[in-house]
Amino acid sequence: MKTTTVNKEAIKQVIIKMRDDKVAVRSFLQGKTSTETLTLKGIKLVKTI
Repeated sequence: MKTTTVNKEAIKQVIIKMRDDKVAVRSFLQGKTSTETLTLKGIKLVKTI
């Protein structure tokens, strides 16, 4: 049997970052922040075709 270990602290940090990214994108869509702010946080935006 294969057992896996879970680093709960790492998972907690990933969830916190996802939540912060979600808030940042929502504020961008509402016009409160700029694209530079998002790129500084590591969020990349793509242009639609």
